[in-house]
Amino acid sequence: MKVSDFFGRKVLDKKANEIGKVVDMVIEPKEGIITSMILSTSDFGLTRKDVEIETSDIDEVGDYVLLNIGQEDLDERVESAKKAEKRRLDIKK
Repeated sequence: MKVSDFFGRKVLDKKANEIGKVVDMVIEPKEGIITSMILSTSDFGLTRKDVEIETSDIDEVGDYVLLNIGQEDLDERVESAKKAEKRRLDIKK
C-alpha cells in the first residue's frame, strides 16, 4: 500500500463513529516507517482541528482506518495539546 492511498481515507473510532480523515503522515525516512498520522476532524479551514495519532492507536486498515481508541480519548489529546501550545517560554540573553 502506498502512502498516497492513506490521504483522504476516513477514520473510525473503536465504536465505528466517524472521527475525520487522514490529511498528513509523519514518516521516519531512513527506515521508511510511518510513526504517526494527522487527522482532520472537519473540512472547513476556520474550524479545522488536527489530531495526531500514533501507529499503536490503529487497529486495522482497509476501506477505513479503524482505531482501537474512542472519541473521548481523542478529545483528551486535543485538550492536552492545546495546553502544551499555550506554554510561554521566556528567553533571556
